[in-house]
Amino acid sequence: MGAKIYDKDCMGCKYSQEIQKPRGGIIKLDRHWILNHYAGPEGFLGWVALQPRYHRMELTDLNTDEANALGRNIENIDRALREYWAIKFPGDLVRRVYVVYFFESAFEKTQNQYHLHFHLIPRTEKFRSLSKCGSTLIGWDIHRLSKHKDFPPEYQIRETDYQTEERNKENRQKVEEFMTYLRGQLESPS
Repeated sequence: MGAKIYDKDCMGCKYSQEIQKPRGGIIKLDRHWILNHYAGPEGFLGWVALQPRYHRMELTDLNTDEANALGRNIENIDRALREYWAIKFPGDLVRRVYVVYFFESAFEKTQNQYHLHFHLIPRTEKFRSLSKCGSTLIGWDIHRLSKHKDFPPEYQIRETDYQTEERNKENRQKVEEFMTYLRGQLESPS
């Protein structure tokens, strides 16, 4: 394993070292992994990114302890997402949590480079009506949902120039509240 411990140009490393703070902060899951709320333009409340604490570019770069902790972390995040939704949105439960590892940025030279990370994306029952078919959600279209005209406003978190500062503040508060809950359920004491 020739992986670096940290890469000064990697946003994932900056998050894990707490040099830069993503909205909602990070959750230290164990000594190997961290979790943050995904802030991409297609993101919505509950869409999180799981990444190793140290700079890893491939699954094969993970050491044995990191690899062994991955499944347990995904399971715990899935459970915490479902619990949060059951408390906060009892009329729209999480029906599935998508776990996605695309990681195309490794092949591109963009301003914000990230190391290996997994997206965990809650899919609720309300999303069914937003799919192309109207009866089933096509998982591949999940990234388009937040832009749909009928996307549930309670899950919207994008900050935009055309929204009022009050609305953008509400969006930040949603993420903070969500991450505070997850932190209480998931964060390791280390």
